[in-house]
Order: sequence, then C-alpha cells, then structure tokens
Amino acid sequence: MTEKKAEFQMNPMEMMKKMMERGISPMEMCMNMCRQMTQSIERATEMAAYATPELRGLFETWLEEVEQESTKFIEEQDTVSAQTLADKLGISLESAIFLIARLAKAGKVEVIARKKTSSE
Repeated sequence: MTEKKAEFQMNPMEMMKKMMERGISPMEMCMNMCRQMTQSIERATEMAAYATPELRGLFETWLEEVEQESTKFIEEQDTVSAQTLADKLGISLESAIFLIARLAKAGKVEVIARKKTSSE
C-alpha cells in the first residue's frame, strides 16, 4: 500500500496524532486535515458517479453479510478489539472500525473505549 493510500484510510484522530508528533502547527494541521478530507470526498464522488444502482445494491448486500459475520464473531468472543475483528475478516483496521461504528449506531454492539497499553 502506498503512503498516500495509507493516509486516505487513516482516521482523523490518527492523522492529528501523527501531525502533532511531526511538530506541525495546529493551523497547518487543520489545513492538512481539510485538504485530505476534500480529496477523500472528491474520490468518493468520482467513484459514486460510476456506481450503478445494481453495484450499490450488491455492495449493500455484501456489507450486510460482513456485518452479520462480524456480529456473530463478536457474540462468540464476547469482547473483541477492532484489530482482532480486522484480522478475522481479513480487512484493514480502518474498515473494522467503520463496521464496529456502524453496528454500534444500529444498536447491534456496544463499544467500550479504554486506554491502549504500550504492548498493543
């Protein structure tokens, strides 16, 4: 995966942390985040222009199946980290976080936040 593609998939909090570690000023950090979000929106718009209703329907069907698999795995394990779910499904951490947030919003799972230890 290229550096540019990795930044595209990075969540905003991770982007902010990395920028702060590099000593970037808050204003510059804000501008960089806005630029990256704008680029992401442009890419999504370009992709949506080519997606037919059939393809969008297939994606939604696939996403529902992945959500069911995720929910079943979480139920079996009781407590699962986003990384563990990503590994189980063979997807990126960012995709697993998206799925967890979507499932939580639908009331299908409970999200519990805790401080990450240095060994994780």
